[in-house]
Amino acid sequence: MKVWLVALVMTLMAWAASPASAEEAAPETGAWVEITPQPMRIGGRLFEPTCSHAPGADPAYSFWARQGTSDNLVIFFDGGGACWDDLTCSVPWLNNGRIDDGFYKAEILDTDNPNRFGGVFELNNPDNPLRDWSFIFVPYCTGDVHMGSNTATYRDVDTGEPFTIEHRGADNFRVVLEWARRHFRAPQQILVTGSSAGAYGAEMHFPRIRDAFPRGRAIMLGDGGQGVATPEFTALRNQAWHAALPSTLQARDATQEEDLVALLAARYPRDRFAQVTTAQDATQAGFYALMGAEDACRTWSQKMVRDLSARQSASNFRSYIAAGRAHTILRAPRFYTETSGGERFIDWFSGLLRDDAAGWNNLACAECAAPPPAPCGF
Repeated sequence: MKVWLVALVMTLMAWAASPASAEEAAPETGAWVEITPQPMRIGGRLFEPTCSHAPGADPAYSFWARQGTSDNLVIFFDGGGACWDDLTCSVPWLNNGRIDDGFYKAEILDTDNPNRFGGVFELNNPDNPLRDWSFIFVPYCTGDVHMGSNTATYRDVDTGEPFTIEHRGADNFRVVLEWARRHFRAPQQILVTGSSAGAYGAEMHFPRIRDAFPRGRAIMLGDGGQGVATPEFTALRNQAWHAALPSTLQARDATQEEDLVALLAARYPRDRFAQVTTAQDATQAGFYALMGAEDACRTWSQKMVRDLSARQSASNFRSYIAAGRAHTILRAPRFYTETSGGERFIDWFSGLLRDDAAGWNNLACAECAAPPPAPCGF
């Protein structure tokens, strides 16, 4: 890979509570609590929560929870890049190392604290539709977009030394979900969401969450994770992470290349599914370039629009495409100010949550159907 491309992608990828000692600790109303989960046996298998074990990374894993005043629950999957080969796995984000130019978060960063986030995490903001909801915040530190259940070996691209990565994002969430099932018994409404890599976690784990919470209404919203990938990447990902579609979708003869969001919308017709992105998301296009795509920012935008248009045939799916190259919105101040999709994003988001979904439509900025102007950078 060209040096300039690596440097550009790494630049674009910048991701801009008191601890409890056991997984049984319950949050108090209104306060974020950091939970350090212990190994747990689920379905006869032992799950040991962990981060990546990348060289220099802290392997300790924890998550956050907050008890709201309503009977509604948000499960939010964090983002932070991905790694699947020698190059990408050799360049992690670390608290005491690369933090602005890595390909993936290899440990829980000092900034991974929901008290510090904006957007939907501004729980004292009267304009926030989620201010009264309970929250579970699922951190990310395994390089596998919350999909992995494997220990993989790579070689450092500088030294040639072998190292292992614990791609255990899916395993970590099994423990988090078991904790959630014990502490939030019967929420009336569940929002399963996440930004960037977390958008894929929301998709991947929606069926398991639905099994844990079969009552009430569920909504899935993916923020900045459109699923635009090359076939070569999909094969490498599956080999490195041991990623697989949820068993409820495999039973429908789904292949690895099929559209997971469309499959979910068909499998759960009474639930709602949505995606939000910018028309020229630089981070998503940058990863598409890392996957080997040619003219990536142009081809990513074109395929993103085609894919969203196809999903819109489902009556329970909607999308919002904003103008520009920014990556993700749910944790950003733009959550309250974005209007380029034709109406305020926060109004569209509120429509997603309403019982009747009144005014909840597919929206896109006026110029979103046009490809980026040449040259588009990579």
